[in-house]
This record gives sequence, structure tokens and C-alpha cells, in this order.
Amino acid sequence: MNAKTFGLGLMALSGSLPYGKKLTNEEVQFLWLLLPADVKGTVTDEMWAFGCSQRMMDPDPAKELPLHLQVLSYVFRMRDGQPAFDWGLKADLHHRMALPSCFHPQQQAPAADHQPLLEPAATNPVLAGGFDA
Repeated sequence: MNAKTFGLGLMALSGSLPYGKKLTNEEVQFLWLLLPADVKGTVTDEMWAFGCSQRMMDPDPAKELPLHLQVLSYVFRMRDGQPAFDWGLKADLHHRMALPSCFHPQQQAPAADHQPLLEPAATNPVLAGGFDA
């Protein structure tokens, strides 16, 4: 991703989102400097545009994050409510980008008390191949 695309996306979003603060050129340039180099090298202009589009369509965005991190949350895997750059891009990003006009919600991790729908194979004879011939 290049600095011009990054800046255009942020300026367009900050100017068009309701209740948003319009960012200045200096603020956008500084946010670009803060972005890790590996993120700049990994994210393409198309991925950035996809993230901007998803942010505009999101009915419940993560408003506690800065705008540039909100956009990157649609591209990178998430950890603790933030994009985890070290975890890499979303595994299904290419499928999401194939349908850019649809909003793709964030994947939710199962709750800590989540019970699997099926028993483990060791205790379920159907899954363990328990059919005797």
C-alpha cells in the first residue's frame, strides 16, 4: 500500500462518516509514519480500499479504535479487539474481497464456556468408527 492510497482512504472516511472528525493532511501523514513497515508492505491498495468499504458498511464498528485500525481490522486477524499484525491477514480475506459489496462481519471466537456440538471421537462410537462388521 502506498501513502497516497492510505491518505485518500482515511480522508474519504473521516469526511463521510457521521459523527466523525475530519482528519487533516498532517494527521494522516503522521498516522502513515506510525504504521509498521511490514503492514505497509503486506496490505495492497485493493485490500485498503476493501477495508474502507467494509468500515462504511459496518452497522456496529469498533469505535474505540482509531480509524486506521478500524479499517485494518477488516483485513487482519483480530486479537483482543484489535488487528493483530503478527497473526497476519484473515484466512478468508480473498473470499471476502470477492464479494466487496456485501458486509462481512468479524468472526467471533467461541465463548470460554462453549460446549462442542458433538462428543469427541473417542467417546462417540459413530465418529470413532465403532461399526463392527
